[in-house]
Amino acid sequence: MKITKRQLRRIIKEEKRKILREGQSQEDTLWQALDQYVMVLDEEMGYDVPRDQLEANVIKFIKDYFNDSGWDAENNPGNA
Repeated sequence: MKITKRQLRRIIKEEKRKILREGQSQEDTLWQALDQYVMVLDEEMGYDVPRDQLEANVIKFIKDYFNDSGWDAENNPGNA
């Protein structure tokens, strides 16, 4: 099963809303969403991929999120 960035963001937002209603912390929500993403990525990459390669793909995804979202420029104008 392949998941796009847009789908992952939607899933994370949905889970965040659900968890906040249940009283779970945002950090727990993020860990759960990240865990789901890593499991899907591991499946897509064939399960036997080295841990460092899997980790590199996750880090790239997170960096792409910040680059694509414009988060830094919007929220930290002094860092842009």
